[in-house]
Amino acid sequence: MEQFEFGKNQTRDWLNDAMPLDVFQSSSLRLRRLVNRLFDTIIPLIKVSSKSRQKEALKIVLINLYQANQLDKPVRYSRDKNSYTRDRRYGQLFFKYDRIIPIIDGLERLGYIEQSTFYFDHENEEGKQTRMWGTETLWSLFREHRIPQSALFIPEQAQRNEIIILRNESKKDIGYRETRQIRRMREDLERYNAFVSKHIISLQLKDSTIVDNRFLVEDIYKNIHKGSVWIKSVRFCSKNIWEKIKNIPIPSFTKHNIKFSCNPRYIINNLQDNKTNPSTITHTKWSVDLLSVLLQRFWSDEHRFEKFLVKRSYEISRIPWKERLNVLAQEFPLRDIGVKELEIILDQEQLHRIFNMASWKLGGRAYGALHQDMVRRHMRKHIRIDSQPTVEIDYSAFHILMLYHLEGIDYQDDPYSVCEGLEKRDIYKAVGLIAINAENDRKAYGAIRQELKDRGIPLPLSKKPLVRLVRTFRETHKAIEPYLFSGIGRTLQNIDGNIMNAILVRLMDRGILGLSVYDSVIVAEQYADILREIMVAEYEKVMKFKPMF
Repeated sequence: MEQFEFGKNQTRDWLNDAMPLDVFQSSSLRLRRLVNRLFDTIIPLIKVSSKSRQKEALKIVLINLYQANQLDKPVRYSRDKNSYTRDRRYGQLFFKYDRIIPIIDGLERLGYIEQSTFYFDHENEEGKQTRMWGTETLWSLFREHRIPQSALFIPEQAQRNEIIILRNESKKDIGYRETRQIRRMREDLERYNAFVSKHIISLQLKDSTIVDNRFLVEDIYKNIHKGSVWIKSVRFCSKNIWEKIKNIPIPSFTKHNIKFSCNPRYIINNLQDNKTNPSTITHTKWSVDLLSVLLQRFWSDEHRFEKFLVKRSYEISRIPWKERLNVLAQEFPLRDIGVKELEIILDQEQLHRIFNMASWKLGGRAYGALHQDMVRRHMRKHIRIDSQPTVEIDYSAFHILMLYHLEGIDYQDDPYSVCEGLEKRDIYKAVGLIAINAENDRKAYGAIRQELKDRGIPLPLSKKPLVRLVRTFRETHKAIEPYLFSGIGRTLQNIDGNIMNAILVRLMDRGILGLSVYDSVIVAEQYADILREIMVAEYEKVMKFKPMF
C-alpha cells in the first residue's frame, strides 16, 4: 500500500477514515489555559481581529483534534471558502474561513499538527477534504496542562443557534427574510425543544438485542465523548473481580444521582450533598462526599464498559479501511460481549428543521435527535420516556399513498405487495423509496442497487433485474406514474414535515411527549390511542383522505 511521507503510520486508509470538523464548547479551565498559551505563540503568525473569537476557534480545533486522537483518526475540514456560512443568523461566528484557516495553518507552522493539504482518493477518483492530526508536540502540551487522555474530559456540543434552516442547491446554509410563518415554525420548535428537555429519553437494551461494532464505537462511544449520551447502568452476565472492587466501602459515602459520563463541572454543579458540614480535602473546595462519588464512578461497571468501548475503538481503528468496514458491520447479541442489560440516556433530543434548494416548499423535516440517527430501527421498541415503555405508530407507505391522495384516489392496497406479492415486498419498498426521490429511472438504478445491498436483500435472478423492477413498479402504479422518478420527494417531505410538526404540537398541548421518526411517532404506551387519533386527524386535514398504519 502506498505510504504518505507525512506523519507516522499514515496510510491512505487511515486518512480516509476521518472525523469531520465540528463545533463544540467546553468549560475546562485547563483547556482554557492551554488555549491562551498556544494563542500567544500563534499571534505573530496571524492577523488578530477578535481575540475572543479567534481563541474560540483555536479551542474548537483542539477539541476536534483531541476527539479524533481518542479514536486514532485524523480530522477532515474544507479549505474551500464557499463551505463556510457567512450569514449571522446561524451563529458560530468564530467558525469562519478567515478565522479557522489561519489558526490551523499557524498550528502546523509551529509543529503542533500535521496535515495533508490535498487528499485524493485514487480508487474512487475524487478529491477529499484536507486532513489534519495532532503531533507529539501538541500531546506533550496536553499532558503538561494535565488534560487527561481519557473520557474524563468531555466537551459539550454547541447548541444550534438557528433551528429553522434554509439551504441552497449546494446544501449550504443561507440567509432569509423573516415571515409570520417562519416565526410560527420557530416558536413551535422552541416550545418542543424546551418540552423534550424536561423528559428523560433512554434506550434499555437486553442481552438478546442485536448490535454491531459501528453502533458501539461510532454511536455510543463517539456520543459519550460529545456529551450527547451517557451510560446510566450496565449489568454484566457474570460476577467478576470488578464486583469486589466496586463494593469496597468508602468512608462518608453519600449516593448521588449524577450523570457519570458528564464533564466534572456537571458533577460539581448538580451535586446535592446530604451532609450539613462536609469536611474538605486538603487544597481543594471539594467535599469528601464528592471525592467518594468520583471514586465510585471510577470503580463502577459503567466506567468499565466505557473502557471496553475505548479499547474496541482503538482496536478497530487500526484495521485497514476496507476490512474495517466489514468489522464495523459485524452483528452480534449484547450477551456476546458479556452484557446482560444496558441503559443509555439520550441527552441530545433537540430538533431543527431543514428546507432545501432555497425554497420553503422543499424539505422541511425535523432532524437532530439521537433517537432518529443513533438508534437502529429494531432497537426503537426499547426506547423509554421517563422510564415508561413506548409504542411507535407508523404511517404505511407514506409518500406513495400521499401521491395517490394528491390525485384524489383513496388507495387501499399495500403499494409494495401488489407488485409481485409479499415475498418481494421489501424489494419493491426500496424501489418505491428511490422512485420518490430520483430525477429519472436511469439515475435510480444505482441507488436501488445500493439500497438493497444496505438492507441485505439480494437482487432477483433475472436478466437486467433493476430495469425489470423499475418497469414493474411503473406499470403497477399507472395512476401516479407522472410523479415517479421526478424528484418530487422534497415536496412530499415538505408536506409530511408540516403534518409531523402539527402532531408533535397537539401532543405537547396535552402534556404528551412525542418523538418523531419522519413517518412515525413514538409515545409512552398509555398514549397510543390518543396518538393514533391525532395522526389520522392531522393527515386527513391536509390530504383529505385517511392514512393507513
